[in-house]
Amino acid sequence: MKLSVYILICLFFICTNITNSALATPVKYQTPFEKAQWHFSGDEFGCEITHRVQSFGTLQLSANPGEPLVLSLKADWLNLNNTQSQASVISAAWQDATRQPIATTSLNWFGSQAISLQNTASFLEALEQGHTWQVAVTTTDNSQYLINASPVSTRAVANQFRICRQKLLPKPFTYVRRLELMFKPNSSLISATHEQDLQAVYRYIQADPSIVEVLIDGHADASGDHLANLVLSKERADEVLSRLIELGVSPKMIQTRHHGTRTPVASNNNTEGRELNRRVTLRLVKSATHSSTASALGASK
Repeated sequence: MKLSVYILICLFFICTNITNSALATPVKYQTPFEKAQWHFSGDEFGCEITHRVQSFGTLQLSANPGEPLVLSLKADWLNLNNTQSQASVISAAWQDATRQPIATTSLNWFGSQAISLQNTASFLEALEQGHTWQVAVTTTDNSQYLINASPVSTRAVANQFRICRQKLLPKPFTYVRRLELMFKPNSSLISATHEQDLQAVYRYIQADPSIVEVLIDGHADASGDHLANLVLSKERADEVLSRLIELGVSPKMIQTRHHGTRTPVASNNNTEGRELNRRVTLRLVKSATHSSTASALGASK
């Protein structure tokens, strides 16, 4: 009797372990090599590499002006929030039997998409070296999925992506659409920081035909004579105007105004406030027609 009980207990634990092992085995997704494709698209406004993982979703590496590389996984049917998954670079099966991670990063889930901005350069290098991307996903109910990229013909798209990144605009529209150029007391000299920003503005105007107007407003703090500050605010606006024209922006696009001390953004009673008031505001205006057309084209895709 005792022996039978013992055997039953052993069988129970064996079955339990087998069941738990089965549950712990992740469901694997990978596009068959004969169907695997990597796609590149890009221009001065952004570069993308995408890879479709059959029955799961899309892996993507993207670069935007002035921003780090973004690695993302967009699922077709999975939605997660406040969850992280680990993405890894591993050797291809024919390169290394152990397939230990060469590099890793954490993907943060926002609904159906998981994103990472950390250590993403390694994933571009992986494509150049024929390595594999792998993402391990564990859901809130402990379901596990292993998503593998298929390392087929990756070097060509990686090369296209690198070339595209070299041609990206220095800054995105969210940066150049409104700039605050700060000046030293009693000065209208263009600084090195101003120069970088104005170069970025010029590059963006050249690339985007929807930009139809550049608005420049000069300001001064309340130190000293009121009339002198009005003249100084004009000199600051004119310096920015002149530099943009030198770079190649059409004078017909630019409108300048100067306000002296009339429109402070901070108190003139302290040093910090006066620093903020010594400024030139530069704004880019887009054509409503171009914006509407772009929205319509985006909706039709």
